[in-house]
Amino acid sequence: MRGRATRLHSRTTSKRASAGTEKSDRTAAHGLLQAAERDLQQVVLDIHDGPVQDIFSALSQVHLLRIRPELQAGEASIGLRRVAAALERALGEIRSFIGAFRPPEFERRPVGAIIEGLIVQHESITGNTVDLEVAEDLPEVSVSLKIAIYRILQEALANATRHAQASEHSVRMVVEDNELVLEVRDDGRGFDVAGILESENDVGVTGGHFGLRGMRDRVAIMNGTLEIDSGADGTCVEVRFPIQ
Repeated sequence: MRGRATRLHSRTTSKRASAGTEKSDRTAAHGLLQAAERDLQQVVLDIHDGPVQDIFSALSQVHLLRIRPELQAGEASIGLRRVAAALERALGEIRSFIGAFRPPEFERRPVGAIIEGLIVQHESITGNTVDLEVAEDLPEVSVSLKIAIYRILQEALANATRHAQASEHSVRMVVEDNELVLEVRDDGRGFDVAGILESENDVGVTGGHFGLRGMRDRVAIMNGTLEIDSGADGTCVEVRFPIQ
């Protein structure tokens, strides 16, 4: 039986704030979101051009040493084999990270295509399959909203795989009541939504163990609503954004 849904409304409630001030604040937040995304992509590029190349070079040198006759037996051979395995694991993990944060060309691609690309990427990295439903009549949305949807979906899928040990996933993107709706379901073990959010607030950083605070903050920036329903039979994350 599914637990009680936790609905997280993310709308401005101050009665003193004028409509113009609210719009200005949201515009500034959208700009910060895009700037943060650009910074992230620069970090990814730096990792690819720096540590990845160094690790690959070191791994190549280890493989060359392993074929030398005097190093093919004894402790030297065992040590080189362990070093090569460690370097291969590190290289694989970094490449997986880079793949997860590879820029999906938010400006040029429609939001439906961005979601489909993320699903393909997730299936490739994890080996899991995702049942996907994307409406054909999705409207064109801002770059900021595309970024928010992409990162929220990415986090929801990652949580289901890493923490909930889900074997079945479904993603639905439709338009309902003049709102853009993203729904992510899994059959994994549920969790205490309120408890996780409280723990993330306590540590004072965005993106704690489950990253729910990061989801909530992105929804807030885009003036949307977030509802998470989690229980013994799985978790459902539903995000709604007003279509402007």
